[in-house]
Amino acid sequence: MDALSWGLDVSTNKAKTAAVALDWSIPGEARVIDVRHPLRAADIAPLIAENQESTWAVDVPFGWPDLFVALIADRHQGPLPVEAVPTLENWEQWRTRQVAQRLTDRFLTDDPRIKTRPLPASFQLLGATAAMWTLVEAQLASLGVPIDRAGLDGNVCETYPSAALAAWGFGKAKQTWSELQSNFPFLTADDHLVSHFASDDVCDAIVCALVARARDLGLTVGPPDDELAAGRREGWIHVSCDPSGWLVEAG
Repeated sequence: MDALSWGLDVSTNKAKTAAVALDWSIPGEARVIDVRHPLRAADIAPLIAENQESTWAVDVPFGWPDLFVALIADRHQGPLPVEAVPTLENWEQWRTRQVAQRLTDRFLTDDPRIKTRPLPASFQLLGATAAMWTLVEAQLASLGVPIDRAGLDGNVCETYPSAALAAWGFGKAKQTWSELQSNFPFLTADDHLVSHFASDDVCDAIVCALVARARDLGLTVGPPDDELAAGRREGWIHVSCDPSGWLVEAG
């Protein structure tokens, strides 16, 4: 297992895109040793490829809901076929859940340990970020870094900081560096990097790097067997419901 884990918070705006590396080589400690912020979209794939021996957790939707993809294809040339239209009483659920949410989104929304509804990749501005990731994914493939959107094979998985924090029992709100250190007392940083932590995006990337460590240790929740095929199309958000202290104790 590599001593480093990386977290990546993705935006279409380079000023809001950040990558962070945590070093776990000292027992009982996770030290921030590298921060890349701002980070251009074109520089993401080369950075991952350069550090592909490490596990990465990325805050970006890896795909879209199956039903949403089918919907766009079905109505591209004209109105939806009658058989594809839900009954009137189901319109709201169809729009807000079945079309908007991937299986992984529904899991995080419904699981009593997490109860966090991710923003839908099929709607709002997040769709632009998901679309940008398709270019990064293609660039990674060209660099010899295949992506398993379910996050089970290879060294790259999807995550969502709000859900990750909720799953660890720390609430859903974004956290400052001091709050992260309070909740994860094993976190430290090289002094020259501390100024970067004024950015919410850098702090989110730190949470992603913690999830990458959890995934490295087999502590994240993956898709169930009957949803694996969909997860490899839609993506799957990795979080850990085990105590956060296990990130250092298990190492």
